[in-house]
Amino acid sequence: VTLISISSKQKTFIILFFCSLLIGIKLGTLIPLLSLILESRGYSNLEIGINTIAQPLATVLFVRITPKIIHRFGLTKSLVVSQMIAIILYFSFLFVEGLTAWFIIRFIIGFAGALAWNAFDTWMLTLADDSNRGKVVTTYNMVFAIGFAIGPAVIGLTGLEGSVPFITIALISFIVIIPMLTLEVEAPELSDHKPIPVLLAVIAAPTIFGAAILMGLEDVMFVSFFPIYLIKSGFSYDTALNYVTISLAGGVLAQPLIGYLLDKYNKRSILNTLVVIIFVSPIIMHFSLDNFIIVIICLVAWGASGAGLFATGLTMLGEHYKTSQVASATAVFVMVFEVGSVSGPLIGGKVMDIQGPSGFILTISVLTFLFLTVSLYRTIRR
Repeated sequence: VTLISISSKQKTFIILFFCSLLIGIKLGTLIPLLSLILESRGYSNLEIGINTIAQPLATVLFVRITPKIIHRFGLTKSLVVSQMIAIILYFSFLFVEGLTAWFIIRFIIGFAGALAWNAFDTWMLTLADDSNRGKVVTTYNMVFAIGFAIGPAVIGLTGLEGSVPFITIALISFIVIIPMLTLEVEAPELSDHKPIPVLLAVIAAPTIFGAAILMGLEDVMFVSFFPIYLIKSGFSYDTALNYVTISLAGGVLAQPLIGYLLDKYNKRSILNTLVVIIFVSPIIMHFSLDNFIIVIICLVAWGASGAGLFATGLTMLGEHYKTSQVASATAVFVMVFEVGSVSGPLIGGKVMDIQGPSGFILTISVLTFLFLTVSLYRTIRR
């Protein structure tokens, strides 16, 4: 029997994709889990939003540190340490209560997450080349999106109360560590760390980093407030979680096509098309909530375009920077994404408190339109 032979690089990609899937599952479980627990305890949307920003806030504050850690200790050790920190903190939710304590826990989890995220992105972009970068990035995003889409369904199995959901999340983090310690992975040698000034990077590539900000604004706001938006619009708890899963599944389904398009066609045109879809989909859905088919179409299109926009921005970034700058560039990309993640829940939570459920759609639409205007202006000028 002849076994299929795979190279060391291919095996490394498979391991990283598997770990990305698991991290997607735990994040897709953790974020809505905490929001729903707080909502069930009577906290306002603004209070939930403030608590939600703890993780992205840590990413913003530690953005200059994580690339140094990665260059000092290497990609494998950085990933393992990040997951060990997270495991300890997941259990702490069982022993402490209150918004302040949870904010602190989520802040430290945010640091661990930033380290893992920066390491994953650096690893992927360094191993990939111009001929396959689009496919690699979209496959990476696809398996993460699959995991993220599974997350809300995990809550349906574990429930909100008790220790089971947090033990489950901690177990997933432990499984991430196993292949890193037991299998041989190709961890590229990183050259001397070359930091990139954040402001200059954003000015030099505003469309790339603007896309990251937009997705940060919308992603965390979506998983935190979309279930609440649906429940307050008359849908059941189970239906709300199922709709979240459907939208996230749209991101999974679109990744192979987007990867093919990114390696073949103009990336800026693809980016603009995706932003237009992100703009119109939630508006159409909001005015058609009683039409199941239209809602499903809008959710799939919305999820597909959101995941595609992130992949497009990351692919463009990989082409834009040299190997010695990739860790710093991805750190800036993650940072501006998390700036959006910090701002989104605050803005969305406040608008929903004032406007009601429709405030969620209003916030998403206005933010998307602003970026669309900037992106189209940049495209026309080029």
